[in-house]
Amino acid sequence: MNTLDHRTRVAAEKRERMRMRLIESALHVFAHKGADAAVIEDVIAMAEVSRGTFYNYFRTNEELLAAVVKELGNELLSLVERVVIQCKDPAERLATGVRMALHTMRAHPLLAQFVARAGLAMAANNSLAMAYLPRDIQAGMDKGRFNVSSVQVGLVLVLGTAHAAVAAMTLPEPLPASLPASYPEDVTYHLLLGLGMTKAQARKLVSTPITHVEFPEQALLARTRPTAAHP
Repeated sequence: MNTLDHRTRVAAEKRERMRMRLIESALHVFAHKGADAAVIEDVIAMAEVSRGTFYNYFRTNEELLAAVVKELGNELLSLVERVVIQCKDPAERLATGVRMALHTMRAHPLLAQFVARAGLAMAANNSLAMAYLPRDIQAGMDKGRFNVSSVQVGLVLVLGTAHAAVAAMTLPEPLPASLPASYPEDVTYHLLLGLGMTKAQARKLVSTPITHVEFPEQALLARTRPTAAHP
């Protein structure tokens, strides 16, 4: 490798590390202030960078939020998809994915808080969510597993239920304290009923063992777990 190529690679790696530092800081700030809050000043302070450095990467609050949504969503959904794609039954894929996501939120309070505050835009603006969910809903309808009038209605049921379930995790006591260990399964069970499955079919799907999400060491979700240090 020549000197120019080496310098270019090092510069690109340095730029990506700074970008991720800003995104990680933004996750903390958005999670506590909300997706509609003006957070640039707080992110600059948490990341300990200059205003000029920040604006080299993001121009607006909205651009920063979109970057956080994309990074988080792609990380989580990519890990979930590796597991659910092995399921031939589209209903099992959807049920497994929802359960894995909800269990992950329970284990990662900062992520749950961000998703609750970001709202349905978290999913609607994520390309992977919009690739996987319509696929499985349509396949479930085609195979007679789901009984909904359209993919769009199915999406509303899935996204609306999942978001409300995550939001409930972040509410003050006593509600979170009263949520049982089976909460992800209970939510998924009733979601499947809403999609037109029978009680027996839904109970069977939520009783199937699942693989819990494991984050790669350098993933944003790994660095922002409760045991991880803040940036």
